[in-house]
Amino acid sequence: MNFQEYLYNQGFQREDLLARMAESLELDDSRSYRMESAYNAIYDVLKADAVFFSKVDFVVYPQGSKAIGTTTKPFGKDEFDLDIVVHIRDLYHNYTSSEIYNHLIRVFRGNDVYRPKLIPKNRCARINYSGDFHLDILPGCIVIRDEDKLMVPDRELASWTSTFPKGYSSWFLDIAKDVRQPILLRKAFENFVTLSEAKAEQEDLPDEDFYSKEPLKRAVQLTKRYRDIFFDKNPKHRTSSIVLTTIFGQLYQGEASIYETIDNILNRIIGNYSEYQQLFEKRGIYKRIKVLNPVNSEEDFTDKWDKDKEYYNQFIAFAKSYKEKWERLKKGDFGIAEELFGSARTKNILKAQLENLSKGKGDTLEKAGLSIIAGKNYVDPKGNITTDNGYQSKPHRNYGG
Repeated sequence: MNFQEYLYNQGFQREDLLARMAESLELDDSRSYRMESAYNAIYDVLKADAVFFSKVDFVVYPQGSKAIGTTTKPFGKDEFDLDIVVHIRDLYHNYTSSEIYNHLIRVFRGNDVYRPKLIPKNRCARINYSGDFHLDILPGCIVIRDEDKLMVPDRELASWTSTFPKGYSSWFLDIAKDVRQPILLRKAFENFVTLSEAKAEQEDLPDEDFYSKEPLKRAVQLTKRYRDIFFDKNPKHRTSSIVLTTIFGQLYQGEASIYETIDNILNRIIGNYSEYQQLFEKRGIYKRIKVLNPVNSEEDFTDKWDKDKEYYNQFIAFAKSYKEKWERLKKGDFGIAEELFGSARTKNILKAQLENLSKGKGDTLEKAGLSIIAGKNYVDPKGNITTDNGYQSKPHRNYGG
Protein backbone atom coordinates (compact mmCIF):
# COMPACT_ATOMS: atom_id res chain seq x y z
CA MET A 1 0.00 0.00 0.00
CA ASN A 2 1.42 3.39 -1.01
CA PHE A 3 0.65 6.70 0.68
CA GLN A 4 -1.94 7.81 -1.88
CA GLU A 5 -3.80 4.53 -1.41
CA TYR A 6 -3.62 5.00 2.36
CA LEU A 7 -5.12 8.49 2.05
CA TYR A 8 -7.89 7.15 -0.16
CA ASN A 9 -8.71 4.35 2.27
CA GLN A 10 -8.86 6.85 5.14
CA GLY A 11 -11.20 9.13 3.18
CA PHE A 12 -8.67 11.96 2.90
CA GLN A 13 -8.36 12.22 -0.87
CA ARG A 14 -10.23 15.51 -1.03
CA GLU A 15 -7.92 17.07 1.57
CA ASP A 16 -4.94 15.80 -0.39
CA LEU A 17 -6.42 17.37 -3.54
CA LEU A 18 -6.70 20.76 -1.80
CA ALA A 19 -3.15 20.52 -0.47
CA ARG A 20 -1.82 19.65 -3.92
CA MET A 21 -3.79 22.51 -5.46
CA ALA A 22 -2.33 24.99 -2.97
CA GLU A 23 1.19 23.61 -3.38
CA SER A 24 0.90 23.97 -7.16
CA LEU A 25 0.27 27.69 -6.65
CA GLU A 26 3.68 28.19 -5.03
CA LEU A 27 6.22 30.17 -7.02
CA ASP A 28 8.50 28.00 -9.14
CA ASP A 29 12.17 27.70 -8.13
CA SER A 30 13.43 29.64 -11.14
CA ARG A 31 11.29 32.71 -10.47
CA SER A 32 11.97 32.50 -6.74
CA TYR A 33 15.71 32.54 -7.39
CA ARG A 34 15.49 35.55 -9.72
CA MET A 35 13.30 37.40 -7.28
CA GLU A 36 15.54 36.61 -4.32
CA SER A 37 18.59 37.85 -6.24
CA ALA A 38 16.79 41.10 -7.09
CA TYR A 39 15.68 41.48 -3.47
CA ASN A 40 19.19 40.93 -2.08
CA ALA A 41 20.60 43.59 -4.40
CA ILE A 42 18.35 46.34 -2.99
CA TYR A 43 20.24 46.66 0.30
CA ASP A 44 23.60 46.93 -1.47
CA VAL A 45 22.33 49.65 -3.84
CA LEU A 46 20.92 51.73 -0.99
CA LYS A 47 23.93 51.22 1.28
CA ALA A 48 26.20 52.56 -1.48
CA ASP A 49 24.31 55.87 -1.49
CA ALA A 50 26.75 58.48 -0.16
CA VAL A 51 24.10 61.19 0.25
CA PHE A 52 21.63 59.61 2.72
CA PHE A 53 21.30 55.86 3.20
CA SER A 54 24.96 55.21 4.03
CA LYS A 55 24.55 57.67 6.91
CA VAL A 56 21.51 56.06 8.55
CA ASP A 57 20.94 52.70 10.23
CA PHE A 58 18.45 50.70 8.17
CA VAL A 59 17.43 47.12 7.44
CA VAL A 60 15.58 45.61 4.45
CA TYR A 61 13.02 42.79 4.78
CA PRO A 62 10.02 41.36 2.90
CA GLN A 63 6.44 41.88 3.97
CA GLY A 64 3.13 40.49 2.72
CA SER A 65 2.61 37.01 1.30
CA LYS A 66 6.34 36.22 1.05
CA ALA A 67 6.79 36.88 4.76
CA ILE A 68 3.81 34.78 5.89
CA GLY A 69 3.98 31.86 3.44
CA THR A 70 0.88 32.55 1.32
CA THR A 71 2.44 33.34 -2.05
CA THR A 72 0.62 32.35 -5.24
CA LYS A 73 1.71 32.30 -8.85
CA PRO A 74 0.51 35.25 -10.94
CA PHE A 75 -2.76 34.69 -12.77
CA GLY A 76 -3.13 35.53 -16.45
CA LYS A 77 -1.15 38.65 -17.29
CA ASP A 78 -0.53 39.59 -13.66
CA GLU A 79 2.99 39.84 -12.30
CA PHE A 80 4.07 38.68 -8.86
CA ASP A 81 4.78 41.59 -6.56
CA LEU A 82 7.28 41.28 -3.74
CA ASP A 83 6.70 43.92 -1.06
CA ILE A 84 9.91 45.12 0.58
CA VAL A 85 10.31 47.39 3.60
CA VAL A 86 13.27 49.72 4.04
CA HIS A 87 13.09 50.06 7.81
CA ILE A 88 15.07 53.13 8.91
CA ARG A 89 15.96 52.98 12.61
CA ASP A 90 15.51 56.70 13.15
CA LEU A 91 12.49 58.64 14.44
CA TYR A 92 10.14 59.80 11.71
CA HIS A 93 9.75 63.32 13.11
CA ASN A 94 13.41 63.96 12.29
CA TYR A 95 12.42 64.09 8.61
CA THR A 96 9.60 65.14 6.35
CA SER A 97 7.72 62.37 4.57
CA SER A 98 8.70 63.73 1.16
CA GLU A 99 12.36 63.80 2.20
CA ILE A 100 12.47 60.04 2.83
CA TYR A 101 10.49 59.24 -0.32
CA ASN A 102 12.60 61.52 -2.51
CA HIS A 103 15.86 59.99 -1.28
CA LEU A 104 14.60 56.53 -2.24
CA ILE A 105 13.51 57.64 -5.72
CA ARG A 106 16.76 59.57 -6.23
CA VAL A 107 18.90 56.48 -5.60
CA PHE A 108 17.11 54.33 -8.17
CA ARG A 109 16.75 57.13 -10.69
CA GLY A 110 20.48 57.72 -10.55
CA ASN A 111 21.32 54.06 -11.20
CA ASP A 112 21.71 52.93 -14.82
CA VAL A 113 20.35 49.45 -14.04
CA TYR A 114 17.28 50.57 -12.10
CA ARG A 115 16.36 53.80 -13.91
CA PRO A 116 14.48 52.09 -16.79
CA LYS A 117 12.72 49.77 -14.32
CA LEU A 118 11.63 52.49 -11.87
CA ILE A 119 7.95 53.41 -11.47
CA PRO A 120 7.31 55.92 -8.64
CA LYS A 121 4.10 55.02 -6.74
CA ASN A 122 2.19 56.81 -3.99
CA ARG A 123 4.02 55.20 -1.07
CA CYS A 124 6.78 53.20 -2.66
CA ALA A 125 9.26 52.82 -5.47
CA ARG A 126 8.34 50.03 -7.87
CA ILE A 127 11.15 48.22 -9.69
CA ASN A 128 9.48 46.43 -12.58
CA TYR A 129 11.08 43.34 -14.12
CA SER A 130 8.58 43.42 -16.96
CA GLY A 131 6.66 40.21 -17.63
CA ASP A 132 8.17 38.46 -14.60
CA PHE A 133 7.71 40.26 -11.26
CA HIS A 134 8.11 43.63 -9.60
CA LEU A 135 9.47 44.86 -6.28
CA ASP A 136 7.47 47.43 -4.31
CA ILE A 137 9.98 49.13 -2.00
CA LEU A 138 8.40 50.97 0.92
CA PRO A 139 10.57 53.28 3.09
CA GLY A 140 9.63 53.98 6.70
CA CYS A 141 10.96 55.38 9.96
CA ILE A 142 10.30 54.18 13.48
CA VAL A 143 7.84 55.83 15.86
CA ILE A 144 9.48 54.82 19.15
CA ARG A 145 13.03 53.70 19.80
CA ASP A 146 13.57 49.90 19.79
CA GLU A 147 10.08 49.21 18.39
CA ASP A 148 9.12 48.13 14.87
CA LYS A 149 6.00 50.19 14.22
CA LEU A 150 6.65 52.55 11.30
CA MET A 151 5.50 55.76 9.71
CA VAL A 152 5.72 55.69 5.92
CA PRO A 153 5.39 58.56 3.42
CA ASP A 154 2.12 59.07 1.56
CA ARG A 155 2.37 61.47 -1.38
CA GLU A 156 -1.39 61.89 -1.80
CA LEU A 157 -1.71 62.96 1.82
CA ALA A 158 1.61 64.85 1.72
CA SER A 159 2.24 63.38 5.15
CA TRP A 160 3.11 60.23 7.09
CA THR A 161 0.85 57.21 7.53
CA SER A 162 1.15 54.41 10.08
CA THR A 163 2.00 50.76 9.37
CA PHE A 164 3.38 47.75 11.25
CA PRO A 165 4.56 45.04 8.81
CA LYS A 166 6.59 43.01 11.31
CA GLY A 167 3.74 42.99 13.80
CA TYR A 168 1.26 41.87 11.14
CA SER A 169 3.48 38.98 10.05
CA SER A 170 3.88 37.79 13.64
CA TRP A 171 0.12 38.06 14.22
CA PHE A 172 -0.77 35.92 11.19
CA LEU A 173 1.97 33.31 11.75
CA ASP A 174 0.96 32.87 15.40
CA ILE A 175 -2.68 32.30 14.41
CA ALA A 176 -1.74 29.89 11.60
CA LYS A 177 0.28 27.63 13.88
CA ASP A 178 -2.41 27.59 16.60
CA VAL A 179 -4.14 24.48 15.26
CA ARG A 180 -6.44 22.88 17.84
CA GLN A 181 -5.64 19.32 16.69
CA PRO A 182 -2.76 17.78 14.72
CA ILE A 183 -2.92 18.91 11.08
CA LEU A 184 -4.95 16.22 9.33
CA LEU A 185 -2.54 15.42 6.50
CA ARG A 186 0.54 15.72 8.71
CA LYS A 187 -1.00 13.24 11.15
CA ALA A 188 -1.93 10.91 8.28
CA PHE A 189 1.64 11.10 6.97
CA GLU A 190 3.11 10.30 10.38
CA ASN A 191 0.71 7.39 10.87
CA PHE A 192 1.58 6.00 7.46
CA VAL A 193 5.32 6.28 8.09
CA THR A 194 4.86 4.39 11.35
CA LEU A 195 2.77 1.75 9.58
CA SER A 196 5.34 1.42 6.78
CA GLU A 197 8.19 1.02 9.25
CA ALA A 198 6.25 -1.60 11.17
CA LYS A 199 5.80 -3.58 7.95
CA ALA A 200 9.40 -2.92 6.88
CA GLU A 201 8.14 -1.57 3.57
CA GLN A 202 10.50 0.34 1.32
CA GLU A 203 9.06 3.02 -0.92
CA ASP A 204 9.62 6.61 -1.95
CA LEU A 205 7.63 8.75 0.45
CA PRO A 206 6.36 12.23 -0.43
CA ASP A 207 8.18 15.25 0.97
CA GLU A 208 7.13 15.64 4.59
CA ASP A 209 7.13 19.45 4.27
CA PHE A 210 4.35 19.19 1.68
CA TYR A 211 1.95 18.00 4.38
CA SER A 212 3.24 20.30 7.12
CA LYS A 213 2.04 23.69 5.90
CA GLU A 214 -0.70 25.00 8.16
CA PRO A 215 -4.32 24.79 6.89
CA LEU A 216 -4.83 28.55 7.24
CA LYS A 217 -1.95 29.32 4.87
CA ARG A 218 -3.21 26.79 2.33
CA ALA A 219 -6.77 28.16 2.62
CA VAL A 220 -5.54 31.70 1.94
CA GLN A 221 -3.57 30.54 -1.11
CA LEU A 222 -6.61 28.78 -2.60
CA THR A 223 -8.92 31.70 -1.80
CA LYS A 224 -6.57 34.15 -3.49
CA ARG A 225 -6.59 32.00 -6.61
CA TYR A 226 -10.39 32.00 -6.83
CA ARG A 227 -10.27 35.75 -6.18
CA ASP A 228 -8.02 36.09 -9.25
CA ILE A 229 -10.41 34.04 -11.36
CA PHE A 230 -13.53 35.85 -10.12
CA PHE A 231 -12.10 39.32 -10.76
CA ASP A 232 -10.41 38.48 -14.05
CA LYS A 233 -12.93 40.61 -15.98
CA ASN A 234 -13.15 43.32 -13.30
CA PRO A 235 -9.61 43.84 -11.95
CA LYS A 236 -10.31 47.41 -10.79
CA HIS A 237 -12.47 46.28 -7.86
CA ARG A 238 -10.54 43.14 -6.98
CA THR A 239 -10.40 42.50 -3.25
CA SER A 240 -6.80 42.90 -2.13
CA SER A 241 -4.74 40.05 -0.73
CA ILE A 242 -4.18 41.86 2.57
CA VAL A 243 -7.95 42.19 3.09
CA LEU A 244 -8.62 38.51 2.35
CA THR A 245 -5.67 37.35 4.46
CA THR A 246 -6.74 39.51 7.41
CA ILE A 247 -10.36 38.33 7.28
CA PHE A 248 -9.26 34.70 7.15
CA GLY A 249 -6.86 35.24 10.05
CA GLN A 250 -9.55 36.93 12.14
CA LEU A 251 -12.16 34.23 11.46
CA TYR A 252 -9.88 31.19 11.77
CA GLN A 253 -10.61 29.01 14.81
CA GLY A 254 -7.84 26.42 14.69
CA GLU A 255 -9.36 24.01 12.15
CA ALA A 256 -7.04 21.07 11.43
CA SER A 257 -7.81 20.70 7.72
CA ILE A 258 -7.84 22.97 4.68
CA TYR A 259 -11.37 21.82 3.90
CA GLU A 260 -12.78 22.75 7.31
CA THR A 261 -10.87 26.04 7.34
CA ILE A 262 -12.38 27.25 4.06
CA ASP A 263 -15.81 25.80 4.80
CA ASN A 264 -16.14 27.37 8.26
CA ILE A 265 -14.64 30.74 7.33
CA LEU A 266 -16.95 31.11 4.32
CA ASN A 267 -19.91 30.45 6.61
CA ARG A 268 -18.60 33.04 9.07
CA ILE A 269 -18.06 35.63 6.34
CA ILE A 270 -21.61 35.24 5.02
CA GLY A 271 -23.03 35.25 8.55
CA ASN A 272 -21.00 38.20 9.82
CA TYR A 273 -21.48 40.48 6.83
CA SER A 274 -24.99 39.63 5.61
CA GLU A 275 -26.53 42.29 7.89
CA TYR A 276 -24.53 45.01 6.17
CA GLN A 277 -25.57 43.78 2.75
CA GLN A 278 -29.27 43.61 3.70
CA LEU A 279 -29.15 47.19 4.97
CA PHE A 280 -27.76 48.30 1.62
CA GLU A 281 -30.04 46.19 -0.59
CA LYS A 282 -33.32 46.79 1.28
CA ARG A 283 -32.91 50.30 2.71
CA GLY A 284 -30.10 51.84 0.67
CA ILE A 285 -27.98 52.34 3.81
CA TYR A 286 -24.32 51.87 3.07
CA LYS A 287 -22.64 50.52 6.18
CA ARG A 288 -19.58 48.64 5.10
CA ILE A 289 -17.27 46.41 7.06
CA LYS A 290 -13.90 47.81 8.05
CA VAL A 291 -10.86 45.56 7.91
CA LEU A 292 -8.27 47.13 10.17
CA ASN A 293 -4.70 46.00 10.69
CA PRO A 294 -5.15 43.78 13.78
CA VAL A 295 -1.88 45.05 15.28
CA ASN A 296 -2.31 48.69 14.23
CA SER A 297 -5.86 50.04 14.44
CA GLU A 298 -4.77 53.28 12.76
CA GLU A 299 -4.36 51.37 9.48
CA ASP A 300 -7.60 50.64 7.62
CA PHE A 301 -6.97 48.15 4.82
CA THR A 302 -10.37 49.05 3.32
CA ASP A 303 -10.18 52.86 3.48
CA LYS A 304 -10.69 53.19 -0.28
CA TRP A 305 -14.04 51.38 0.06
CA ASP A 306 -15.45 54.67 1.43
CA LYS A 307 -14.59 56.47 -1.81
CA ASP A 308 -15.89 53.72 -4.07
CA LYS A 309 -18.71 51.50 -2.70
CA GLU A 310 -18.24 49.06 -5.57
CA TYR A 311 -15.20 47.57 -3.78
CA TYR A 312 -17.48 46.44 -0.98
CA ASN A 313 -20.26 45.25 -3.30
CA GLN A 314 -17.81 43.20 -5.32
CA PHE A 315 -16.30 41.67 -2.18
CA ILE A 316 -19.77 40.47 -1.13
CA ALA A 317 -20.42 39.15 -4.65
CA PHE A 318 -17.10 37.29 -4.55
CA ALA A 319 -17.86 35.77 -1.14
CA LYS A 320 -21.30 34.57 -2.27
CA SER A 321 -19.93 33.10 -5.48
CA TYR A 322 -17.15 31.33 -3.60
CA LYS A 323 -19.68 29.95 -1.11
CA GLU A 324 -22.03 28.73 -3.88
CA LYS A 325 -19.28 26.87 -5.71
CA TRP A 326 -17.83 25.52 -2.47
CA GLU A 327 -21.22 24.02 -1.56
CA ARG A 328 -21.20 22.16 -4.86
CA LEU A 329 -17.71 20.85 -4.08
CA LYS A 330 -18.95 19.73 -0.66
CA LYS A 331 -21.66 17.67 -2.33
CA GLY A 332 -19.18 15.74 -4.44
CA ASP A 333 -19.07 17.82 -7.62
CA PHE A 334 -15.32 17.53 -8.18
CA GLY A 335 -15.68 19.20 -11.56
CA ILE A 336 -16.42 22.55 -9.88
CA ALA A 337 -12.80 22.57 -8.73
CA GLU A 338 -11.98 23.68 -12.28
CA GLU A 339 -13.97 26.87 -11.79
CA LEU A 340 -12.54 27.43 -8.33
CA PHE A 341 -8.86 26.84 -8.94
CA GLY A 342 -8.24 26.51 -12.68
CA SER A 343 -8.92 23.84 -15.30
CA ALA A 344 -5.52 22.49 -16.32
CA ARG A 345 -4.19 22.43 -12.76
CA THR A 346 -7.18 20.47 -11.45
CA LYS A 347 -7.01 17.89 -14.22
CA ASN A 348 -3.30 17.32 -13.77
CA ILE A 349 -3.58 16.89 -10.03
CA LEU A 350 -6.49 14.45 -10.18
CA LYS A 351 -4.63 12.50 -12.84
CA ALA A 352 -1.54 12.37 -10.62
CA GLN A 353 -3.63 11.14 -7.70
CA LEU A 354 -5.01 8.27 -9.77
CA GLU A 355 -1.57 7.41 -11.15
CA ASN A 356 -0.19 7.20 -7.62
CA LEU A 357 -3.12 5.06 -6.59
CA SER A 358 -2.35 2.70 -9.46
CA LYS A 359 1.03 1.96 -7.88
CA GLY A 360 -0.71 0.46 -4.88
CA LYS A 361 -1.93 -3.08 -4.46
CA GLY A 362 -5.27 -4.75 -4.95
CA ASP A 363 -8.24 -3.05 -6.54
CA THR A 364 -7.64 0.47 -5.20
CA LEU A 365 -7.46 2.10 -8.62
CA GLU A 366 -10.65 0.37 -9.71
CA LYS A 367 -12.40 1.57 -6.53
CA ALA A 368 -11.08 5.08 -7.05
CA GLY A 369 -12.18 5.13 -10.66
CA LEU A 370 -15.67 4.05 -9.68
CA SER A 371 -16.04 6.38 -6.73
CA ILE A 372 -14.21 9.52 -7.85
CA ILE A 373 -14.81 9.49 -11.59
CA ALA A 374 -18.21 7.79 -11.76
CA GLY A 375 -19.60 9.72 -8.82
CA LYS A 376 -20.54 6.68 -6.72
CA ASN A 377 -18.82 7.83 -3.55
CA TYR A 378 -20.21 9.88 -0.67
CA VAL A 379 -18.70 12.90 1.03
CA ASP A 380 -19.24 13.50 4.75
CA PRO A 381 -19.69 17.00 6.28
CA LYS A 382 -15.94 17.26 6.92
CA GLY A 383 -15.13 16.58 3.28
CA ASN A 384 -13.85 13.03 3.76
CA ILE A 385 -14.70 10.42 1.14
CA THR A 386 -16.88 7.54 2.34
CA THR A 387 -18.72 4.67 0.72
CA ASP A 388 -22.06 4.91 2.49
CA ASN A 389 -22.90 8.24 4.18
CA GLY A 390 -23.05 11.96 3.46
CA TYR A 391 -23.67 13.63 0.10
CA GLN A 392 -23.48 11.39 -2.94
CA SER A 393 -21.02 12.85 -5.42
CA LYS A 394 -21.84 13.64 -9.02
CA PRO A 395 -20.22 12.05 -12.06
CA HIS A 396 -17.67 14.42 -13.53
CA ARG A 397 -15.24 14.89 -16.36
CA ASN A 398 -12.66 12.41 -17.52
CA TYR A 399 -9.45 13.58 -15.87
CA GLY A 400 -6.72 11.66 -17.60
CA GLY A 401 -8.67 8.52 -18.42
